[in-house]
Amino acid sequence: MADDKLFNYYERQDVLPTFGNFKSAAELAAYAGQRRELFSDKLILPPRLFRDAEVLEFGPDSGENALVFAGWGANMTLAEPNRHAHPKIEAYFAHFGRTERLRELVLADVEGFRSDRRFDIIDAEGFIYTVQPSEKWLGIFQRLLNPDGYAIVSYYERYGGFFELALKAIHAAGKALRGGPAQETAKLLFEAKWDSIPHTRSFESWLMDVLENPFVRHRYFLDAAALCAAAHRQGFDIHSAWPSYRDSLDIYWHKKVLPGDEKLRRATRHLDRSRLSFLGGRKLYLVGKAEAVSAISASIETLVLDVDRMVDDPLGDSLPRVIASLASLRETIRTTEILADDAVELEAFTATLESFHRIFSAIGKRDMADVTVLTRSDQAFINTWGQPAHFLVVRKRAEEA
Repeated sequence: MADDKLFNYYERQDVLPTFGNFKSAAELAAYAGQRRELFSDKLILPPRLFRDAEVLEFGPDSGENALVFAGWGANMTLAEPNRHAHPKIEAYFAHFGRTERLRELVLADVEGFRSDRRFDIIDAEGFIYTVQPSEKWLGIFQRLLNPDGYAIVSYYERYGGFFELALKAIHAAGKALRGGPAQETAKLLFEAKWDSIPHTRSFESWLMDVLENPFVRHRYFLDAAALCAAAHRQGFDIHSAWPSYRDSLDIYWHKKVLPGDEKLRRATRHLDRSRLSFLGGRKLYLVGKAEAVSAISASIETLVLDVDRMVDDPLGDSLPRVIASLASLRETIRTTEILADDAVELEAFTATLESFHRIFSAIGKRDMADVTVLTRSDQAFINTWGQPAHFLVVRKRAEEA
C-alpha cells in the first residue's frame, strides 16, 4: 500500500516514531536541557523568546517538543494529522500540569491547516521535507507568521543523508540475502550500532522511522542551497542553521549592510564547499578551486543516487557502481584540499569510507556472514551517522507583511 503522506505511513504503525514515554519531571527536564542547548547555542533562539509567544507546531507527534516549548512559557497550537497521537499529547500536558498552555489541538497537516490567527513562531521538525515542493510549505508559513516571526524546520539534507541511505541499502541487502522478518535482520545488522548512542526511543521505532520509512529517500531530500534560495524568494531571511549555513570566516565592517541577494550568494558559496562536511558529519571543508569543488559534489551526488537505487534493488546494477564510487571517493579525499580540525579527522573519515567499502564489497560477494561481522564489530561503521538532519531557522521579512 502506497502512502500519500508521511502521516498516513505512521497512522498504520503500532508505535509513534518519537514517543519518549516521559513519566517524571526529571526525565522531561533532561530532555528540555537538550532542547535548550540546541535552541540557545546552535539556533540562536533563547528560551526567553518563547515566553508568551504564540507558537504553532506542525506534526508534534506525541508532543515532547511541545511540552518543552510550553515549559518555556509558549502558548501552543498543535496541528497533528495522526489521530493516534492526540491522546498521548493530551495526557502529557495533563500529567505535567501544562494544559493551560495547550491553546488548540487540531487534526490537520500543513496543507490542511486553516486559521485566521497569526503566530510568532512556527515549528515543523522531522517531516517537512516530504511536503513538496518546498515553496508550498514556505508559502503557508509566510501567510501564518507575524512580521519578524520565525519558522524552525528540520529536514533530511541531500548530501548529509548519504549514510542514512547506506544503512537502508545494507538493510535491504540483508533482507534479500537471508530472508526472514525485517526486524530480525535489522537487529542482526544494526543493534550494536544503535546501542552505541544515547536515545529516547526504541530500536523498533528507529526501524520504522528510518529503515522502513518510504519517505527516507533521495527524491525527498532537500539541497540546503536550493532551500535557502526558495526561502529567500518567499520573503524569508536566514536567521540560523545547524550545521551553520553562514560562512563564519567571512569578515566585513559591522555597519556594512549586505543586500539580501548578496547574503544568499555568500551562503550558497559556503554551502557548496560544505557538502563533504554534511556527508561525513564532521568538518571537511572544501577549500580548493571551484572546479574541484563542483567535481567532488557531482561524484557525491552520483554515489548517493546509486545507493538510493540499491534500496529497491540491493543486489542489482547499482551495487558495483557503489563499490567503485566509495573507493574512488576515498582516493579523491587523499588528494583534495580540505580544511579539517586535524589529520585525525581526515583519517577517521577515510576509515569510514573504507568500512562501508568493505561492507558493500561483502554484499557484492553475497557473503551475509561477513556483512554481519563487519556491521557488528567495525568501529568506523558503528561510530558513523553522518549529518542527515539539518535545522534551519528563517525569519519573515517585515517588509513582506
